[in-house]
Amino acid sequence: MIITGVFRQSFYLHKFSIIAKLISSIIIQITMDESDNAQIVVIADDVCRKAGIATTWINSNRFGIHAYKHVDKFSQDTKSQFAPCEAKVHFLRPEIILFSPLLRKLVNESNGVFLSVQNLKSFSSGDIRPELLKHSKQYRSILRACVENLQEILPKEPLSEEKTMLENFLTIFYQVECIWHLTEILYVDAVPGDVVLPQLLEWISFHFPSRELVASKILSKNTIGADLENSNYWEAVIGCAFHGKLNLVCRLLALHSKADHSAFITADNIIKTMPVYNVYGGYSVNEFIIRWKHWQMDLCSNLETNYFVIDSNLEMLMKLIAGDESILWEHSMYTEAWYELLAAKLFYSAPCCKQLELSRYANSVAERWQANRHLDRVILALIENDLYQVIKEIQYMSDNGWFAAHLMDLLYKCGKLNILSKEKTNVTAQLHESLILEYGTTLMSHHSLWQCGASYLIHCPKQGLGRLEILLQSLPTGTEARINKIIDVARDNNMPHVVASICKIQGMKSIRQGRLGNALMLALKAHDGNFTTYIADQFLKHYAEHGELECRDLLENLGSCMLASDRLTFLGKYCEFHHMYGMGEFREAASLLVSLLVSNLTPKYFWSILLTDAIPLLEAEDVIFSSNDCYELLRCAEAHGDDPKFQDKISIFRIGVARNLARSLSLEGCQAEH
Repeated sequence: MIITGVFRQSFYLHKFSIIAKLISSIIIQITMDESDNAQIVVIADDVCRKAGIATTWINSNRFGIHAYKHVDKFSQDTKSQFAPCEAKVHFLRPEIILFSPLLRKLVNESNGVFLSVQNLKSFSSGDIRPELLKHSKQYRSILRACVENLQEILPKEPLSEEKTMLENFLTIFYQVECIWHLTEILYVDAVPGDVVLPQLLEWISFHFPSRELVASKILSKNTIGADLENSNYWEAVIGCAFHGKLNLVCRLLALHSKADHSAFITADNIIKTMPVYNVYGGYSVNEFIIRWKHWQMDLCSNLETNYFVIDSNLEMLMKLIAGDESILWEHSMYTEAWYELLAAKLFYSAPCCKQLELSRYANSVAERWQANRHLDRVILALIENDLYQVIKEIQYMSDNGWFAAHLMDLLYKCGKLNILSKEKTNVTAQLHESLILEYGTTLMSHHSLWQCGASYLIHCPKQGLGRLEILLQSLPTGTEARINKIIDVARDNNMPHVVASICKIQGMKSIRQGRLGNALMLALKAHDGNFTTYIADQFLKHYAEHGELECRDLLENLGSCMLASDRLTFLGKYCEFHHMYGMGEFREAASLLVSLLVSNLTPKYFWSILLTDAIPLLEAEDVIFSSNDCYELLRCAEAHGDDPKFQDKISIFRIGVARNLARSLSLEGCQAEH
């Protein structure tokens, strides 16, 4: 049987894996059509092939697929042609890389930053961009730690599927960090004057450090004639020039075998005096451009007189610095990506380029480079301020929505998201919520990350609580600690019926296991009076059958919880009666016993037990019951003494009451005379 379809959450395409269960393993083939993003899952199940299939949602992002033949009122009533057969249920779920132990720290730490971002508006006044920038850097720090951890583990892993998985993780989160950094520069960090080149060069240098590393190795030797000893010398020089690392370029030129020649000395002076724009440099943009153009004219005049012809590589370097685009492309082999060329082009041709002008330069470079990788498309969309396209592209990064949820939340808080539908209506809030909603839902399917998932759903104002309500009830319960956590989340988010449902289910399990105390605590948590009454009845019936009160410590310390139901009140007071009796406080115990008898709280099956409990007190040496108490005892015996269990004690009870009545009347008469 072949199932073909596109599974999407927002714009998200999951990679699906299959788990075969119940009877035996099955053969599964998963293929991917790059052209239309369709996914084909082949399930080798002959019954499904013949009968057809149906799917059932289990929980979160898990589905059960099974054989199913549609039957309705028009179908002929005949014996099934498939019975008997080997019925199988196949479980379908996405591959969630975030559930890997290697990425657990990333998930947990980013959750803390996310929650901190949600609280910013309530504690800050005015512009919160500086605070959001701090949080953005925290996200990047978490990503960098994740990437470095993967880089550290990868060489230790032998060649295997694990190594392939680690390489995949490393690729994904390196790209995520790279895109996040650029987004931070363009949208979060407010630069005075909006000149983005200094930060753009920093971004390039950070993510493409190979040329600077080669330069550092050459400089560490500190030997003249480095160009003769090291074949990568000019590659390092040109690479550093592409990244705007002019101080490194000058230091490398000082190690050249012809460094003392006038051409090299002049080149060194020209490079060192090159004006580099700094927003805090004390010059306006216009003043800086005038100074930079004068400097460029001096350099060009030296090139026109062939001053640097002594060394072809030096001449090429100076032409590059002078902004000669042909030289830029001629040395493009020294770069790994088109945006390295973009940064170099801006640095030497348009050093005061503003963000609005950036897309024009980026498109020309990307088009000539023929940039069509996924990362290229995302970066180009960022530069073009097409955040709708960015969201679409990053949905395909196989990070299970971590990136889209956190990055778009940050941009939403910055006020940078402005997404319009085809009908030109603003859908920014809906899209923002849907990304967080899907990410939270994904985490809810994990046995230990579900609380993180819940914290994301809570911050989705329209649909979050509704989805959380459904998912909490579908979570596997497991240990008592886990059950209590689920109940706490439901209670904190005002879901009393969810609390009641979970408590009732778990309470019934506890009753079947003979754990009445645990069941009672669950019923009290749920504030479910009927269920509390039912459990209190179980306590009383157990006592009626076995003559022993269970969980006396719990019952003796119910406090105000005793008022949750009349039956629990009776149980608590009866437990208190036993406690007084055991402590030798017979008068207080007798008074409490009589109050229980006249309270109308006593269940029918328990009357005989209360009346029996009165017999030892009636036969005590001291007079414990008053005459009025004796009358109440007799009235109760007349009304409820017909219980078969009490028939063998009724005569003893009556004699005891008669004796106690005589003694109490005599005692009361003597007290009246005095």
